[in-house]
This record gives sequence, C-alpha cells and structure tokens, in this order.
Amino acid sequence: MKKNLIALAVAGALIAPMTSQAETKVYGKIHLNYGSFESKTGGVVNEDNWQLNSFASRFGVKGSHDLDGGLKAVYKLEWEVDPLDDDTKAIVINNRNQYLGLKGGFGEARVGTHDTPLKMAQGKFDQFNDTRADLKHAGSMDGENRLSSMLLYLGKTGNVGYNLALIPGEGDGTTGGDGPADTYSASVTYKTGPFDVGLAVDSYDDTGAAVDSSNSLTRLVGTYKIKGMQFGLLVQNGVEKVAASTAEEDWIGLSFGAKLGSSNKIKAQYIMVENNAATTKESTLMAVGFDHKFAKNTTGYVMYSSIEDETSGTTGDEFNSLSVGMIVKF
Repeated sequence: MKKNLIALAVAGALIAPMTSQAETKVYGKIHLNYGSFESKTGGVVNEDNWQLNSFASRFGVKGSHDLDGGLKAVYKLEWEVDPLDDDTKAIVINNRNQYLGLKGGFGEARVGTHDTPLKMAQGKFDQFNDTRADLKHAGSMDGENRLSSMLLYLGKTGNVGYNLALIPGEGDGTTGGDGPADTYSASVTYKTGPFDVGLAVDSYDDTGAAVDSSNSLTRLVGTYKIKGMQFGLLVQNGVEKVAASTAEEDWIGLSFGAKLGSSNKIKAQYIMVENNAATTKESTLMAVGFDHKFAKNTTGYVMYSSIEDETSGTTGDEFNSLSVGMIVKF
C-alpha cells in the first residue's frame, strides 16, 4: 500500500504542471559512502569492518500555487530512502519535512512535519551534515529535531529573521500534554555581509502533569566568511526531552571550511560535549575532509571522523571512520 501511495504521489507531481498553473518540482539526492569503520568500548573492539552506507538519500515533491491577494500556497512532501537496504521484500521509507503552507507579505506559515527553528538556526555551521560526523552524533541532547504536528511561522524584517514553532501535546494531560503548545521552538537570526548569527531555544513539556519534565535547550551559533573561508562557532546548553532528568549538556563547537579554486574544498570540525550528570561524561567529535565538485549537482569527498566518550576520565565508546563518498542531486 505504501509503495502504491508513493507512486501515485510522484505520478501526480509529474502530471500537475500539465493540468494546472502550480509550480511543481520533483527532486532528490542520492548520498552513498564507502569506507572502514571501527567501534570500541573500553578499548575493546566491537566492530572493525568495511561498510557501504546511504546517508539521508531522499526524494520529494515541492511547489507553490498563486492565490488571490498576492498570496501563495506552498507545499512539500519529502521522504528518506535507503538504496542499499538488503531487504528485497520491502522498501524502507522515512518521512522528512512534509507540510502545507501559505506565503505572503506577512511571511510564511506552515503546518505538518518540519525541522524546528533551533535546528534550522545552525545555518551552514555543520561542515559534515548527513555523515558520520554530523553534529547530531556528538552528544545525546543535540537539538537536531524534526517534529510532527507542527504549526510554524517564518518571518523576516530586513536582515533579521524570526521563526516560531508550536507543537500541541495531543495527550490527555496525564500521560501526555494536552495544551496548544506543550513544545515550542523559536529562533532569531541576523545576517549581514559575511556574518550569520542565530539564537534559538527549544522548550519541551509534553509528558503530562504527572511528571515535571519542563526541559529546554538553548543554542547560539554563528559563521563568518572571508576570502573563500568560513569559520563557525556553536555554543549550546540544556536538556532535551528527557523525563524527570536533572542532567544537562554543555556544547561548544568549531567548524572551518576553505575553498581551493573553484572545485575543491577542505574542511574540519571539532565539537566537545559535557554531560553534567552525577557521573560526568565528556564526548568529543573530530573530523577532517576534502570535497571535489565534479559538476553543479555532483560532489565527491574523502573524510576521517572520530568520536570518543569519557566517563569520569575513563574511556568509554570510540568510533573511527575513514571513507569516500559521492552526492548526486537531481
């Protein structure tokens, strides 16, 4: 049934431009990666092999339709797929951003499943997005959330952008929140010349009145571009969707990218996370990489990444990877 629905959605998108004035586009991205992977716990090897992986390969349909009064209806349906899935009897598909919206002089309003404003606030900080070195792998309270049942507003005045998302708990007040915005996410961004700065906060209170789980996460992020180089800084603090927990995570991250000519780029990233629980845990993520753009829509790369956890000074989990990959957009 799911395969049939997807086929109908894609077919509808292909036919739509011929039957209406809607601006509709079918698009996607295939991202495959091959390399060595090693994981350890307490210095003991758990896994040491070569792997071929897909990272957030996807396809989707998006577009807009002109309305009266200078308004536009906007929409997107996007799914993640894994072309390497070894189960030939099923197609594994995960929802990504999927929404219906209205755009005009007031800004843009969207309803559906969407990245939170805090996640979007990172902008271009993450040099290794959708890889093993994605910033979401650095700690457990990363803020990189895509939530369903979202009411989202996107606004901009001059160089200042402001986004607000409200997510109802849709519960009964005991086992789940029942308010109009038990979870919310908000951000303010400022862009001028080479500077891009964002401040965002997530607030979670969706487990009901029986448990005090009012958690919040705050992110400050900025990037600066100069002479083909980009420097990034991320500072983050708080608790993310952890019921009845007093633990917090403090993040600090640095990223760097530099163009070499018109087709090449070197990049590096370092993120340190400290979990302030009863037993202090520190995590570090380090990554370096080289990108080569074969064409506007095709990029190849080689990268090395390392993630290490330490609890009270004792080495815990370690993950190391050296790999090559290719990304093709269509």
